[in-house]
Amino acid sequence: MTDERLEAAAREAFIELGPAAPVSDVARRLGVTQAALFHRLGSKEALMLKALCPGAPHAMAAFATGPVPGVDLREQLAPTFSALLEFLRQAVPGLVVLRGAGIPLEKALPPGPPPPVAMRAGLASFLTLAHERGLTRIERPAAMADALLGALEARVLNDYLGGASFVDGTDAEFLGQLLHALIPMPPQETP
Repeated sequence: MTDERLEAAAREAFIELGPAAPVSDVARRLGVTQAALFHRLGSKEALMLKALCPGAPHAMAAFATGPVPGVDLREQLAPTFSALLEFLRQAVPGLVVLRGAGIPLEKALPPGPPPPVAMRAGLASFLTLAHERGLTRIERPAAMADALLGALEARVLNDYLGGASFVDGTDAEFLGQLLHALIPMPPQETP
């Protein structure tokens, strides 16, 4: 049994049945014994952490590289935010189950600042560079990072809690409207 298969089966069981999902259900999905799972991971908590920890989003690397000069900032952010929505769709249910199990989220997160804090700081730095490079006129990058990431998190949470009826339009439409509304373009130079 590969790590990927183990994580997928455990994740599916815990997301479907919640923190009370029996380890025997995970074992059944994998076609192994419950003893084999405990031998491999040691405890139900370890199994839950392995299956439900989100890791760090790839958006952090994109923010760290900084904006590309001469390329529309909205076009630069759209694919990163799209990938971030997918990451959050995986992370939120897992974190909810871990929290419901009483497992401190600090155990589920990578070392260092929590991902939401690190992402906001990374995006604020990215937006600061974009402003300095003349790609936008954002005067308060930290507040803008909060607004942008908060909107993404709210969309995912609403979708998770209420389903498709709680969110309007496609992700692409949402991102286009969000970026158009919140990312000011630099003033056009007059000849």
